[in-house]
Amino acid sequence: MNIAVIGTGMVGRLIAVELSKKYQVYAIDNNKSNLDKLRKNNAKIITKKIDVKNEDFLKSLDDTDLIVNCVPGFMGFETSKKILEKKTCVDISFMPEDCNYLKTVAENANTALYPDAGVAPGLSNMIVGNLISKNKLKEVKIMVGGLPLEKNPPWNYKAPFSPIDVIEEYTRPARIKENGNIKAVKALTGLINFEFENVGKLEAFLTDGLRTLLTSDITKNIPTLLEYTIRYPGHSEMITELINNNKLDDTLKPYDGKITSQREITSKELFKEWKLNRNDREFTLLIITAITENDKELSCVVYDEWRNGWSSMSRTTGLTACAVTNLIIDKGIKKTGLIAPEDIGTNQDYFDYILDYLKGNDIKINFSND
Repeated sequence: MNIAVIGTGMVGRLIAVELSKKYQVYAIDNNKSNLDKLRKNNAKIITKKIDVKNEDFLKSLDDTDLIVNCVPGFMGFETSKKILEKKTCVDISFMPEDCNYLKTVAENANTALYPDAGVAPGLSNMIVGNLISKNKLKEVKIMVGGLPLEKNPPWNYKAPFSPIDVIEEYTRPARIKENGNIKAVKALTGLINFEFENVGKLEAFLTDGLRTLLTSDITKNIPTLLEYTIRYPGHSEMITELINNNKLDDTLKPYDGKITSQREITSKELFKEWKLNRNDREFTLLIITAITENDKELSCVVYDEWRNGWSSMSRTTGLTACAVTNLIIDKGIKKTGLIAPEDIGTNQDYFDYILDYLKGNDIKINFSND
């Protein structure tokens, strides 16, 4: 079985290494430095320097059976669209476009898209799907974030993936469901302050992470669906100040000899402060709370920390994508079209497979109910 991993940043690199333990992996990226890092200790992985926009990209997939798309969000939709013309695709790009538009592309090509196959969206959707399959719910709240274990003022944040994708999350309207109605609200609003054991005080604010859960048939009778991003207190206030001062808009300006958007300029400047180094200790926290129609509270907490040179966000995102990839192969899934992560959660056999894989990689997952 030959697997292609498209994009070899922090998360893509982990996916390539992990999948190479079972399969022949082809790693494709236009960034030579990323490929060099990957090739250094992983001679078994075949690397190819190819731009996904070039004509030879699709040809490079000829000898592969399944593709994992790890490109940045702004490239995600078009890259997955190309892939689906030939192959089934597991996607973690967090594309801003509605991935449902790719369903017909996949169906016509007899391929399948597994979108949002990371930690959140992804594992979060699977957990929600599993809770829905066993309970009648009236409210679901998802809170997720990756943070350094030791605060690094003033931001108290390190970006485990592309800073421009983080900024996209802060500026993209957050689609939520309240009183049975889907609506868009400003990201960074709906602030919640809380404490978590052994971490301390945290804040959470609304972001656009519900994705396919908003329009899924399995959530149509749930009046309230909310998704929040977790940070240390004060982070949202600082980001809001950048927005109010037009530091995250798309105005074009000269920068480093080129004409670049203000958003990109700010992203590059923030990267200097947000850069997550290989040995920076950090953690990922996912908290899902659901209320049943009988007012019973159900919850699931997922927690992971930096391990063996891999960030927890790379681990929770990348290993979930690996679990989905292995699931497709090991279970011989032949479905075509769009298979949303919550659909995986409603199948208990598939869900158990995903949880067993993640727990086998030392990711802590605990369910409780009052």
